[in-house]
Amino acid sequence: MSNNAKLFLLALSMGLVAICGIIYQLVVGTVSTYLAGNSTLQYSVTIGLFMSSYGVGSFLSSFVQKRMLEIFVLSELIIGLFGGTAAFVLFYLYGHSEFFQAGRVIWILVIGALIGLEVPLLIRLTDAVRENLRWSVGQMMGFDYIGALIGGLLFPLMFLPLFGLMGTSFVVGLLNVLAAALVLWAFRHTMAGQKALWAGVVCIALLLGASMSGVDRLEILAEENFYEDRIVLRQQTPYQRIVVTKHRDDTRLYLDGSLQFSSRDEYRYHEALTHVPARRVKNLERVLVLGGGDGLVLRELAKYPSIKKITLVDLDPGMTHLGKTFPPFVTLNQNAFETLPLEVLHEDAFSFAANQASKGGKAFDLILVDLPDPHHESLAKLYSTAFYGFLSQLLGEGGVMGLQLGSPFFANRSYWANIKTLEQVALQVQPYHVNVPSFGEWGFGLAFKGVKPNPRAELPPTQFLTVPIEQGLFVFPPDLMRQHEVETTTLTRPRIVDYFNEDWRSWN
Repeated sequence: MSNNAKLFLLALSMGLVAICGIIYQLVVGTVSTYLAGNSTLQYSVTIGLFMSSYGVGSFLSSFVQKRMLEIFVLSELIIGLFGGTAAFVLFYLYGHSEFFQAGRVIWILVIGALIGLEVPLLIRLTDAVRENLRWSVGQMMGFDYIGALIGGLLFPLMFLPLFGLMGTSFVVGLLNVLAAALVLWAFRHTMAGQKALWAGVVCIALLLGASMSGVDRLEILAEENFYEDRIVLRQQTPYQRIVVTKHRDDTRLYLDGSLQFSSRDEYRYHEALTHVPARRVKNLERVLVLGGGDGLVLRELAKYPSIKKITLVDLDPGMTHLGKTFPPFVTLNQNAFETLPLEVLHEDAFSFAANQASKGGKAFDLILVDLPDPHHESLAKLYSTAFYGFLSQLLGEGGVMGLQLGSPFFANRSYWANIKTLEQVALQVQPYHVNVPSFGEWGFGLAFKGVKPNPRAELPPTQFLTVPIEQGLFVFPPDLMRQHEVETTTLTRPRIVDYFNEDWRSWN
């Protein structure tokens, strides 16, 4: 093989190493956030550990004077093994042992140190093939940086939607094995110990390939301790992990491991969120729903024949697809997606509200906010003064908002910080709460501009909510009242995330 061909394969290997390295960081960071919450902390720790271990590996490479080819190939195989199994191992450790944090550190240090070791080795191998060191270093580092960009784009746009977290890990591990095989083949006439290394390539490729083919069963094995009931659906979208479980007549939806509803009592939540504000709108024609891709809020809105148009904004097409087509959800939402005057938009709720407000978009008579809890920073903007300000601008004359705001019992500071943030944007707010057995006490906010709206005399047909019961929802016992002074949440100071995580952590 010519030197130019060898150079090309070394450069290709550098690109593959970079693609794999960045994706391993993203896999470990995403798994850690999914399992342990607090995305800023988890990604900071993950990236910090990876970067420091790169430095350790780079330092160790200075001691490698002989058999650089063999050491590079062996490093790639070990990275393929550890990186390829990273997601499965972390899920399994979290669900079956108390060694998740220790396992995460060990896996990061091994993968990171070996990546840090092989990049200098590849540059030195290139130098051995081509004498112009300046050109080879520049070109090889260019492949490294370009590979990192490609990996950063491939993870959210292709790998995660196609393969999920665990499958992505297996596939990327196979890319490391491919890099090892390319170098083995390119230098087959000069490398020692080829039989053992080829055996390693074959064995690890077979292991990862078999794992990929059985990824569904491995996901069940890793996640079985996360949920009490039988898993009937698992789906990884670009935005979240969707899991549905079933036990007898109880269907439950989990997003990123957090319970969203139980079919046994979800009507309490959705009736409170929907009817308390809806019956206070005199002319209910235009409705905006933010979140609610399962269709359960839509089911309640179907009880108001005066509605002419509903705009539902949900970021994740995977969620609304389930709401439209997944039989247990279609049964629960009474086929609401097909029977209502509905427009479905797959957009970020913050961006939608900001764009509509800036354009002077049409005012809504009713806005219902059913968004995920602010358990990490990317969600904090949906509980900020900026977001609530945009929604206030979208309320028409006599318009009313209903918002889910978390538990005033389990996350007292978080709930009352939301109330304070709403008040900060000149909205009148009436807090109310309901007991949902699968959740506990859950809190909402009724928000409006100007004069307090009067409720209609009657409610539509409901399973739980009645006029006398509704009156009691606005009464807070002492243990649900504000227990601490709280700050409002802004885009630059997302205090809601700290309140939410610290409050819930105190119960674990």
